[in-house]
Amino acid sequence: MGFSSLSDDVLNNLNYAKRDTLSIQANINYERLSSTAVSTGSGIQETSTSTSTSIPVSHNNYDQSGQNVDRARGEGKQSSQSDKNFLGALKEWAIVCKAIETGDQILLFRKGGIMEFRNGFELKYKNFFLFPTFEHQAKESIRPEYHEGLDNLEKNKEIKTDNNNQISNNSTEITSFVEITYFNEVPNLDSLKELKQFQIWTDDYLKIRFNYNPKKPLYMLLLRAYTLNKPIQIVNKPQWVGCKSWIQIESQDPDLNLYFENNLPEHPFEYLKSISNPCIDDANFNKLSEKVRSII
Repeated sequence: MGFSSLSDDVLNNLNYAKRDTLSIQANINYERLSSTAVSTGSGIQETSTSTSTSIPVSHNNYDQSGQNVDRARGEGKQSSQSDKNFLGALKEWAIVCKAIETGDQILLFRKGGIMEFRNGFELKYKNFFLFPTFEHQAKESIRPEYHEGLDNLEKNKEIKTDNNNQISNNSTEITSFVEITYFNEVPNLDSLKELKQFQIWTDDYLKIRFNYNPKKPLYMLLLRAYTLNKPIQIVNKPQWVGCKSWIQIESQDPDLNLYFENNLPEHPFEYLKSISNPCIDDANFNKLSEKVRSII
C-alpha cells in the first residue's frame, strides 16, 4: 500500500471523527516507564524525561513479564491490563522488524492504528515480541538502500505461500523481541528529521505519520532488540486482525507452549534475554542511545 492508500485511511478516519457526536479532546497522555534506564559501562543509569507541558507525567510500573501494572495518573486512564496470562506483541512492518534485527533501526514511532484513532497510542508493555506484518509496507515509504531487502521478504513470503498455502497464510514467524529503554513525545518535524539515522523510513513518510490524527502526539520508542535463538511459529488468531498496534498472546497458547517445551518461565522475557543475543552490543547501543536522547 502506497502513500495514496495511507492518505485515504487518514481522511476516512478524520471524517469519521468529525461525524461522531462525542468531542475528541487533545488528551495528551505522557506515559513513561517507571525506570527509563540505559545500560552504561558502570551498570544501569536511571534517567528521567522532561516535557514542556504542565500536564502531570504518568509514571507506570512494569512487572517482569513486561506488563504495565499501574493505572496511568494525570488523566486517570487505564493504560493496559495487568493480566499476567498474556504476553504482548507489537505489529510492525516486516522490513522494519528485519532492520531492527540487523541493527539498522533502534526507534519506532507510534500514534496508534486506525482502530485506535480516538485514544491514540498507549505503551502497554516494556518487553514485547515484534509481530511482522506485510500490510501497508511499501517501497516508497522506506529509503532506497532497503528496497532490495523488502523485495526479498516479499519473495520469500510468496515462496512459502506457494509451497504450503495454509501454514503461510494462517501463521506468523516471530524472530525477535525488544525492551523499551526510553519513551517520549516527538515535539516537531525538525526533531523527527534529526532522528533519520536511527531508522529506515523516508522523510515524506514520517511527515505523514506525524500529521496523521493531529490531536494526538507522535511517540518515539527507543528499543533494545534481541533475536530469538529459534523463531516462534504461531497460528494467527481472529482477534489479532485489524489496523491496531498491540496483540495479546495467551500464555497458554499451544504454539507458545511448544516453543517453551510446556514450561513457560515465570518471567519469560527475562529468561529469553538470558539465552538470546542483543542485536547491537552494549557499547554501541549506549552510544546510539545517548545521541537519540540528546535530540529528544
